[in-house]
Amino acid sequence: MEPTMHALSILLPGYGLWQAYRHFRLLDSMLRAVDPTRGVDALTGAIATGIWWLTLTHYSTEPLFLVFDAVELAAGTAVVVYGQRAVNAYWRSRPGPAVEERVTDLDRMALTAAAIFALLTVIGYLAAPG
Repeated sequence: MEPTMHALSILLPGYGLWQAYRHFRLLDSMLRAVDPTRGVDALTGAIATGIWWLTLTHYSTEPLFLVFDAVELAAGTAVVVYGQRAVNAYWRSRPGPAVEERVTDLDRMALTAAAIFALLTVIGYLAAPG
C-alpha cells in the first residue's frame, strides 16, 4: 500500500467515502476484539468524512458558504476525534506492553498547516473589500 496515495483517495468522490467506511469498520473490529463493549459506527464515520470532504471541493466568501464551511469544519474535526478516540482506546485495551501516546513531528506539521490555512482564510475574508 502507498500511504500517500491511500490518503489522497479522499479526493476521489465515492472511493474516498468507501475508504473512510473501511477504515472505521477496521477500527470497530479492532476495538471490539479487545473490548466488546466499545466500538465505532463505520457508516457514521463515512458520512462525517463525506461532509468534511465538501470543504475541500468549494470555496466562497459568501456568508452562507462561510456557515457551511464552519459546519463542515466541525464535521471534519468530529470525525477525526471520533476515529482517534477509538484508536487510543484500542491501544490502551490491547494486551501487551503499554504504548506511549505521542504526537509526531508530522502531526505537528499537519496541525500547523491547517491552522495557518484557517487563519489566512479568516484574515482574507475580514480584509476583503466590502
